[in-house]
Amino acid sequence: MNKLFISLFVFFIFLFNQIIKLNAKDDTYINSNNIIFDQKKNIVELAENTKINFNDINILIDRGIIDFTNDEFEVFGNFYLYENLNILSGEDLRGDTNLNNFSANKVSYIYNSELKIDSQKLSKDQEKLIFYDNFLTPCELDGFFDCPTWSLRIDKTEYEIEKDKFIHYDSFLQIADNKIFYLPYFTHYGTKADRQKGFLTPSIEYSIGGDLGFITPYYLPLNESFDIIFSPKVFLSENLEFLQKYEFNSVIRKKSVGGDTTIKINNLKKSDSSDLNSILRIETKQILDFDKVFSARGLFTNSISTSRSINNEPITFEDIFLRFENYNFTSEDDYFKTEISSVESFDTTNSRNIPISPNISYLNKINLKNKSIINEFDFTILKSNNSNNQKPSESLKLISNNEFLNNSLFEDYIFYNKINLTNLYDEYNYSRNEELNNSSFKSFLNFSTEIQGNKSSYFTPRLKFVLPMQIIDNKNSINEDSNSVTFNYINQFSDNRFFGNDLVDNIPRMIYAIENDFNFFKQDIELNINQSYSLNSGGYYNDQINQDDELSDFAVNAKISKNNLNFKIDTRLDRKDLSYKEMNYFINLNEPFNLNLSYHETKSEAFKTQSNDTQALEFQIQKNINQNIILEYSNSLDVKNNYDPYKSKIVFSIFDECSKLDLTYSNTRFNDNFNTQPGETISFTFYMDYLGFFGYEQSTNLFTDD
Repeated sequence: MNKLFISLFVFFIFLFNQIIKLNAKDDTYINSNNIIFDQKKNIVELAENTKINFNDINILIDRGIIDFTNDEFEVFGNFYLYENLNILSGEDLRGDTNLNNFSANKVSYIYNSELKIDSQKLSKDQEKLIFYDNFLTPCELDGFFDCPTWSLRIDKTEYEIEKDKFIHYDSFLQIADNKIFYLPYFTHYGTKADRQKGFLTPSIEYSIGGDLGFITPYYLPLNESFDIIFSPKVFLSENLEFLQKYEFNSVIRKKSVGGDTTIKINNLKKSDSSDLNSILRIETKQILDFDKVFSARGLFTNSISTSRSINNEPITFEDIFLRFENYNFTSEDDYFKTEISSVESFDTTNSRNIPISPNISYLNKINLKNKSIINEFDFTILKSNNSNNQKPSESLKLISNNEFLNNSLFEDYIFYNKINLTNLYDEYNYSRNEELNNSSFKSFLNFSTEIQGNKSSYFTPRLKFVLPMQIIDNKNSINEDSNSVTFNYINQFSDNRFFGNDLVDNIPRMIYAIENDFNFFKQDIELNINQSYSLNSGGYYNDQINQDDELSDFAVNAKISKNNLNFKIDTRLDRKDLSYKEMNYFINLNEPFNLNLSYHETKSEAFKTQSNDTQALEFQIQKNINQNIILEYSNSLDVKNNYDPYKSKIVFSIFDECSKLDLTYSNTRFNDNFNTQPGETISFTFYMDYLGFFGYEQSTNLFTDD
């Protein structure tokens, strides 16, 4: 029995190690109705329903024979073995006792409890499991259609055990039981695969003008840190002739610290034209180290679309952007940042050049008890090869900000005190008009005190004083980063109501507010109202918001929450008659469907630079029809022009445990002179676990004369 036990133990160790690559341990248990050992023939017979278990590995066989003379084994009838997430079952297992070679019939293999393979025949050589005439799917076998949502009918599949790699030859993709298209060859990897070069799952795209595109990605690992994915796309026309149109995508990744690069090339030659339309896009962002970042973007084209051209002629566009950022941390609250950026843009319909910009900044923060000191320094040089009387060809800016903050608590009130000293040095030169060349130094001292009441009360007073010690004229300042002007509840409490550092809000003022936070009929309500009083009339910010005296308009912010409903409103009310100049509504509803609704309206009198009233309504509705279907509809409406939609989309999604189908219709009716052009798009995309996706898209907004 010792010889028999040892022989059986060795056999099953080899069996499990070779088929599912496991390391069996010494604890072995065999349960059989009968074991017969024929010493003369050197054969062991295992009776029906033999069970073997060692550790987490289990096998059940109907009947079996081990021939030690010829080092062969044979299992009659069914066998079933499993370990953790891998299961192999079938009929008539035959091979050598080392299991370097074996075969079986009517095999079912479950990989990692997800991927299912049914095969008429299985064989194994030294390195591979080979499935013949097989069926593959990760889906439930009794899914939507009483069969898998998708599956593959494959002539032959090779599974390279060490590489955890699947190779499929001569396969048909099936949706339900219907064959969709033929794949002569493709590969994919399992969940335990190392990085291996080779072709990835192909995809198909039906696009503009009836063109059929084939995308076949290729994965190439370079070393332990770098890899590249090449994704060439080739198009056929409706008559299946090759077009001079292709797309090449490359993604380069640095595994250790991150980063990626994408290169795209599009060429199109229309049958009725000798012109070759081309687009080259290059984008990269590399995290060189935890404190160093490099990013770049380039776009070059000889023709984007005639829809962007006033004269219905092809236009050219070039855009180059480079940035390098370096952070040097001496401590948690102390860092030095260096940034060099360059942008050069050229558009034949709208010529413009954005300057080269080296920038150096430093921040230091000192924390004391209830106090803190913040020191910031910023140095910037702007250069441009194109200038006019509004934009200089060269400018130098040096900015320093020094802040002292003190917070104190007195009974139910919190006092926030701040002293801010800002120094600005500007020097700018004009290449076309030297008389405009100038330099200036401005020093700006600002005191602010804010008193805020205890939030636990229904009516919480809030008061802030902003007292600048010098009036600075912003009219002649070079404005690169303070172009946007806003008026809302949060903005009014800012020391500088302008964005950026180019413009200074230098009007002494008092901001007072009432903040309410209470529960009313099980509804959480928050209501905030503020107004500012300028101690001096005029001022550049007041001029931009059309404030002609000391008192500002009212800024109102309100929120209502109850169960699945959230409502928010931001509005600006005229101080004289309480008519609104700006109105922003936001509504979110989670049940019985998900609704996001927003409404934006701005009167022409709200800002000096606004010439017309604007009204826009945006909403998105998403409904789970059932646990497998989602319907989504979104729209953006120009309310001022009879609710004319300018951007709409409908998405219908069906999904299960192994796939997702998105049906999408989108309609765009505006032109942003860069990425977005008017047009319609209809598409569907079918995503499949392990394989990737394929899709269809028909559009009228790219490379068209529309």
